[in-house]
Amino acid sequence: MALKNHPKELWILALTEMCERYAFWGVGNLLVLFLLESYHFAPEKSTHIYGIFTGCAAFLPLVGGYIADRWNYQTPMLLGALVNALGCFLLATGQPGLLYPALAIIALGFGTFTPSILTLLGFAYRHKPELREAGFSIYYASINIGVFLALASLGSIAKLVSWNTAFFTAGCVQLVGLLPMVWYLRKHKASYTQLREEQKSVHHEKRSLTLVEKHKLWVIGIFCLFSIVFWMAYNQGFSSMEVFSHDFMNRTVLGLDVPEGIFLSSESLFLVILAPILAWLYAKLQRVNKDPSPATKTGLSLLFLAGCFLVMVVGTLSLPATATHANVSWTYLVGAYFLMAVGEMLLAPIGLSMVSTLAPARFTALLIGLWYVCVGLAFYLGGMLAGLMERVGGLFKFFSIFVVLAAVAGALMLLFSKKITRLAHGKDQS
Repeated sequence: MALKNHPKELWILALTEMCERYAFWGVGNLLVLFLLESYHFAPEKSTHIYGIFTGCAAFLPLVGGYIADRWNYQTPMLLGALVNALGCFLLATGQPGLLYPALAIIALGFGTFTPSILTLLGFAYRHKPELREAGFSIYYASINIGVFLALASLGSIAKLVSWNTAFFTAGCVQLVGLLPMVWYLRKHKASYTQLREEQKSVHHEKRSLTLVEKHKLWVIGIFCLFSIVFWMAYNQGFSSMEVFSHDFMNRTVLGLDVPEGIFLSSESLFLVILAPILAWLYAKLQRVNKDPSPATKTGLSLLFLAGCFLVMVVGTLSLPATATHANVSWTYLVGAYFLMAVGEMLLAPIGLSMVSTLAPARFTALLIGLWYVCVGLAFYLGGMLAGLMERVGGLFKFFSIFVVLAAVAGALMLLFSKKITRLAHGKDQS
């Protein structure tokens, strides 16, 4: 549907989130590479730290959501952005003793910031539910512009200048992100005030959950469970696959040695390209009442993720189990990232839209936080699994694990998609 039909808040909130994601994922998705090059950590230790960092960061929105639902959504956003910038600046000092405190502070900033801005976005679509999934897809893509720019620019800055300069740049971009945030809170003060009044009124209610609300909570729980499988496998994109790009991949393109960050940014670039296509497709299918249910889209997302790792299996099939270096074509990694991006677009924005739609009003930010807790658990488990790269008898065997996990989960979700849709009291779609 026409972009002009979407709430004006979408663009301001997307710009705010774009700067936050630039800083957070600029650090997060380059962390393994940074630890390998600057601290000379072993791949197992580097991926484990990445798993702990991303896991903690995704767990904290549960706390941030609980606080925001009972306090307000303005202050946590501002504090989260400032804390995130502080963590980037501490990391930019290059002091080994500040590595872990800096990462902890960045994770805290993410957990404080995220539930509030997603609650505001969900509220912006209260009068336009038919545009919600398309809007969340556009939003998800726009913030991935920030991730793409972060990986491409910060990865290049780290290679050409220094890691300290790269992290300082990330902190400065996060501070710039305060400008659209403050503008939003001033320009849309009436809408924000209405949301606060509604949240206060529902929190004063002492009534028990209705049967319909309980069914919807069950559906959220089912989606969270399947999302753990998705994000655990997705985590490999910036842990084990990042190690692959560093040690086993030929990075020469047209005679030029391309920084790893450019290759790693391709997944975010694909997300940006896919978003308008999928948003248009969802709107067109909805007009003819053939838009697949969130459960069907989730099942398909897992199958695309299985395809992603199948490409990695093919690319590493000829590598000896004892190999420590190789020159595998970069096309395998980029092709795998494309399939991963399709899967992510079918799950992440749809899942966030679904949670904000089904959650009882007084628990919206809290349940968004729960969604991120599941992401956090998955990222931690994914980081732990990435440490097994050298123990399972070859990279192709390691990547095969995720082909099987994602394919089985996707098939199960598709098998029960109609029942899940009925439980959510939506239309019985296939």
